[in-house]
Amino acid sequence: MICHITVGMETITSVKERLSTPENVALIKDWLARHKGEKRTPLARAICEQLGLRDGKRELQISSALKALRDLEKEGYWELPVARTQKKWQWTPRRLGYEVAHPQGVPARVEQIAGLELIEVNASNEEHMRIWNELMLTEHPLHDCRMVGRQLRYLISSVHGWLGGIGFGSSALYLESRDQWIGWDESQRSQYHERVINMTRYLIRPSVQSANVASHILGLCSRRVAMDFQARYGVEPWLMESFIDREQYVGTCYQAANWVCVGQTKGRGRNGSKKEGKSIKDVYLYPLVPNFRTRMGLRKTESVEPLALEKGLESDQWAQQEFGGCQLGDGRLTAQLVKIAQDKGRQPSGSYSRACGGNRHQLKNYYRLMNNERDEVSCDTLAAGHREQTIRRMASEKEVLIIQDTMDLNYSTRSRCEDLGQIGTNQMGTRSKGLKMHSALAVNNRGVPLGVLRVQTWAPQPADKNIHRNDLPIEEKDSFRWLQIYQDAHTVALRIPQTHVICVGDRESDIFELFDERRKQGGRVDILARVQHNRCLDGQEEKLFDYIRQGEADGSVSIAVPRQREKSGKPSEAGRAALSARTAQVDVRFREVTICAPQTPRLKDKKPIRLFIVSLFEKNPPLGATRIEWLLLTTMEVHSLKQALKCVKWYCQRWRIEEWHRVLKSGCRILEHQNHSAEVLARTLTLDAVIAWRIMVLALLGREIPEMPCTLMFNPWECEVLQLLAQKKSPSPSEKLSPSSPNLEAT
Repeated sequence: MICHITVGMETITSVKERLSTPENVALIKDWLARHKGEKRTPLARAICEQLGLRDGKRELQISSALKALRDLEKEGYWELPVARTQKKWQWTPRRLGYEVAHPQGVPARVEQIAGLELIEVNASNEEHMRIWNELMLTEHPLHDCRMVGRQLRYLISSVHGWLGGIGFGSSALYLESRDQWIGWDESQRSQYHERVINMTRYLIRPSVQSANVASHILGLCSRRVAMDFQARYGVEPWLMESFIDREQYVGTCYQAANWVCVGQTKGRGRNGSKKEGKSIKDVYLYPLVPNFRTRMGLRKTESVEPLALEKGLESDQWAQQEFGGCQLGDGRLTAQLVKIAQDKGRQPSGSYSRACGGNRHQLKNYYRLMNNERDEVSCDTLAAGHREQTIRRMASEKEVLIIQDTMDLNYSTRSRCEDLGQIGTNQMGTRSKGLKMHSALAVNNRGVPLGVLRVQTWAPQPADKNIHRNDLPIEEKDSFRWLQIYQDAHTVALRIPQTHVICVGDRESDIFELFDERRKQGGRVDILARVQHNRCLDGQEEKLFDYIRQGEADGSVSIAVPRQREKSGKPSEAGRAALSARTAQVDVRFREVTICAPQTPRLKDKKPIRLFIVSLFEKNPPLGATRIEWLLLTTMEVHSLKQALKCVKWYCQRWRIEEWHRVLKSGCRILEHQNHSAEVLARTLTLDAVIAWRIMVLALLGREIPEMPCTLMFNPWECEVLQLLAQKKSPSPSEKLSPSSPNLEAT
């Protein structure tokens, strides 16, 4: 007899997870020892009865228990009795044996299709099952009709014939973009995962060309799938998910049916395995019930509590605020992370040994955390708490700029550091080893940093000379990170609908796929990028550069240009002379343009994109000075000089991320880290990124909130030192101005 073991259903719900707990492992081994010669099915039945493993219809989950027992046997948990048959079972779908007849006389519009309906496919109806299988095997792009877990199938019927089919199965176990959008943690995901179902197959037959038919059928699904699924399995689904291959489809029908694109997959397959090598797809979600987050015990994603910029940045509070919400799988690890951040914040330019005062126990805890091999301890989880506080600070602003940039980190002298990549070569051909770091810094419209939204580090590998860059999909290029940040910004913007979010980038962000991504996402987040490519324009003979220079200027503006420092020349680069500060007079032009897709194999069939361009051009620069010439592409409407100058001012804030990089290198001295692996180095950089943000925001808050008391941020003795320095040298009015906020005066 099996003793009853109580397991918290609020944290563990899958059969395999239930059986793999230490208590139940010992329980099953004891049963096997006392019932030698018994078959597997009695074991599975006994387990289900004693542990209460029942489905939504209160039936024992014997099949699921048998599969879990076999899987855990392969992982070395126990040795089961020999199965009755050793013959390997092979799945063979039931087929018609001939082609499904094509529909005849299908009208051009969906409202004209007679008898359009969904017919549920039941195992008892042999003909419908064979028709569904035949359609998927012969006409669906995957040419496969096998689904996993709980399944639900529909045939799309009409008086004109069979128009297609739809299939639902179990949802992905791990899906970062979906999980972030829902907002659940690991225990909530385990508890409510069965409430999400996956539209694994969707086929509209190629011969059906009716307008809006795909989105209309998605609407039919949304109105009946929950009821049918609950009737079959006793579980009401609350959310549907689906994956769209972005290389083949745009996802227009999903957008028209009010599905939400929340990001992309990572090509790891349903179980999260890195070895499966699946293609990267867009992730679309559709809520079947309006209050699914409430039912899960979650706050609505739109319910973001705003956080004032100056709140919680005190020396004794900031680390708890920014890192206390991190979920590392163990509360003790989170407490250690807060302590480490607090120590490093006091001594950002020194080693951690110096920051913790040489305390060997704390130093040991630091290395244990940085080298922890648990999946929960990653760069994303280390930054999750700060990211959430950043979103709260964004919610308190009317406009927020998400500034992106990439930085090279040279660690060529770290001969013992493993897994570094190649970041370049010097003049002698010597390869430089290191990492690349692509970051997104959120700032308000005055240029004050609100936080680091995301940091991505990777070890670049030399390009394959046999593969042309234009033949690669965007997902295999470094530039794909610009799209990932945009998708992330879109997810954040859905949570703070009252805030206008704009992604800002330099010439590297002038990517057609980035503007196309914005079109796919529905335009919730705008883009402001400096132009790099002289693109072809739809309906114009001239290319972009020539087109914007035509005609009279729409206005003139004075720009205060800071002094130019002298720069020594190099064999490969000419030097420049020092110049004093000056005021430049530039012409401003703005036009509406429609850019054409590049004529590469992967992009040539894309539709043109409507944008606006803003141009700044200095006619008569002083001798030796670099001419001011900016071309900015934006998705924002620009119909007046005021709107054009706003774009210019916002782009000027892009320099904030360069200043943040300088704080990282000089203030936190990230190039002097001595970690022995690229992964641990990336975790250290994640902490430094938040510390550098705090250093920078403290320096800028004095300009934004001059009446803020010094004691709010610093200790009394620190305030006394600062007071003495302020008395020694009072800043001039020009020094009080932010260098990234130039004086723009329209004339």
